Amino acid sequence: MFKKKFQIAKIFVIGFIAITINTIILKAAPLLHIEAESGGLLKLFILKTRTFLNPGLLLYLKSFIFFIIFHYATGMAMVLFYVLINKKFLPGKGLVKGSIFSLIPWSINAFIVLPLLGQGIAGINSISTAGIVYFFIANWAFGAILGLLFEKV
Repeated sequence: MFKKKFQIAKIFVIGFIAITINTIILKAAPLLHIEAESGGLLKLFILKTRTFLNPGLLLYLKSFIFFIIFHYATGMAMVLFYVLINKKFLPGKGLVKGSIFSLIPWSINAFIVLPLLGQGIAGINSISTAGIVYFFIANWAFGAILGLLFEKV
């Protein structure tokens, strides 16, 4: 029982590390003069629910603190999904598994979320090529770090 709880704690620590690095990369884009997508799923959620929300809640949903909460919550959901499919469906060692896995959140954003926001596939209508590549790298870093660290657990 203790071993299983310790394993779960390790998974959450690994997830926290991978999400934190992903978040830093995404939030560093403006410092590099790159406009990359960040928070697309949250933007879509706000877009689709704003008519049902009171102004105070809507303001809170647009805040940086809620962005962080939402980003870590969805990131942890992706970490748990990685744990579920890791051994059965992902080939190779940690870096390969994580790199392949990183295509899942990137594809969801590129082919579903961003088009629903009117930005086109991968954000092509509103983001530069550098921004698209940067966003891909941020997603890859999340998966690669997750794969490398999870392999060590």
